[in-house]
Amino acid sequence: MLVKFENDYLEKLFTGEPLKGKPKYSEVVITKFKKVILILKNVESSIELSKFRGLNFEALKGNKKGLYSIMVDHGYRLEFKLENDVIQLTEIAIIEELSNHYK
Repeated sequence: MLVKFENDYLEKLFTGEPLKGKPKYSEVVITKFKKVILILKNVESSIELSKFRGLNFEALKGNKKGLYSIMVDHGYRLEFKLENDVIQLTEIAIIEELSNHYK
């Protein structure tokens, strides 16, 4: 899948660019976040994401309808949109947010 970032902070976090101020996330969460992004980049379609049990890939509901999420850590999930979902030549995951789901 192709991965685009709508969140500049998360893009810099993934690419290792310098960030201003204190990090929003712990080193453990950042490492897991980078691993999840690499998984997204290496799968061919969203169908493959359901094969990774620990990711808990799901479509979100309510005011987050149209977004999908996968688990990064026990407390954090990565929220993203999928484009070209019907024509699965190449899907593009657009990273929206890394949220602390349980706060």
